[in-house]
Amino acid sequence: MGQKESSIRDDSFNSESESNVKTDSNNTIKTARGRYDDQLLKRCENVHFDVEPWYKIIQSETFYTEFIPISPSIAQAFVNFYQTRYSSTKLLNINDIQLITSIQNQLKEQIFNSKTNKFQSNGTFIRLSSRSPKDGIRLDSRKISQFYNKKLNELQVQYPDEYKSIEGKANMQMIAYCYAQFHSLKVTDEIQALNLILSSERVYYDLIEVLDCQQVKDNKVANINNIKLHDWNNNIIIREWNNLLDPSMEFRCFVYQSKLTAISQYDYYCKYYHLQNNGIVQQIKITIIKYWQEKIQPLLNPLPEKYSNYVIDIGLIENKLTNEYDCIVIEMNPFETSTGASLFNWTTDSDQLRGRENEIEIRVQSDYYPYIKDYIEFILEVNQCDGKENSSSV
Repeated sequence: MGQKESSIRDDSFNSESESNVKTDSNNTIKTARGRYDDQLLKRCENVHFDVEPWYKIIQSETFYTEFIPISPSIAQAFVNFYQTRYSSTKLLNINDIQLITSIQNQLKEQIFNSKTNKFQSNGTFIRLSSRSPKDGIRLDSRKISQFYNKKLNELQVQYPDEYKSIEGKANMQMIAYCYAQFHSLKVTDEIQALNLILSSERVYYDLIEVLDCQQVKDNKVANINNIKLHDWNNNIIIREWNNLLDPSMEFRCFVYQSKLTAISQYDYYCKYYHLQNNGIVQQIKITIIKYWQEKIQPLLNPLPEKYSNYVIDIGLIENKLTNEYDCIVIEMNPFETSTGASLFNWTTDSDQLRGRENEIEIRVQSDYYPYIKDYIEFILEVNQCDGKENSSSV
């Protein structure tokens, strides 16, 4: 239930990227020759960090997950739908609609109407192999605003003094928004799931990338540098939702040469109140280190060619019975600059991230995010979180 980038990043349509997207006479997305090699290399290097490979290895330590395969034709249908919906390029055809409908029916029968899966009580989190559609449009456009107002009211009661300063108020609003954005991704039926996928720019560009690579695999584009190609393996991924997981307790952990080197608060936009307590922070650090050493390292160490360097997101859930934290793996990402470093910096913190320092360092946000007032005002305006109910739906 975690993603590669911060949950509040604005993923608005990038016109520069769009200009690189071309279509041929068969309405197939085409890409400039210069981009193919970069994409092939990226896929080759990062394929082990799609959900499918690492889930098989550490499934006992993460959310229950099911997979619905999507073929290149279905991926192309998703791309054509997005192009038709959000640009002037009308690519969607009857065959595409039939393919999308077949996926809708499969989601309904296999996941949401099934009596045998584990998703009935908690709901689900939907993603594709490489990324989630967290930038997708929620079917009920009121959902984020409702979650936001509820959480903000709770925080005002808990921390009344924080709301009195300009930065304190903005930070509280940011916490409430991050909570709302996170929980609005919970999906309970196939229509909600497809609406997120088909409206996500992140998914759109990821699918273009894998389709480009498949064109090389099918010898439609020359593989002039003889880059290793992987077989097509893309899925809609349905993960069990856990209502107890909170975005304030997600941590990005860095592993270099099979050594845990650094831990960061994942959502670095927020100054979380409980993380200002050093005792709690140190307890979190000790818990994560122990969990990684006892549960994760033994599973991944036997595969050094794939998992000696990686970034792993771990969620902590308070266990009311033991007064300790239970850990769960949210996702894995490559140890590369393309993966967000949260409160670390790939350049200036290189020694720490690569284990050249003596201690494992944990970082939490102890200051207000720069220009947080202006930032949160923009976010709340875009998402219509103004305290008023918006009755429209997408």
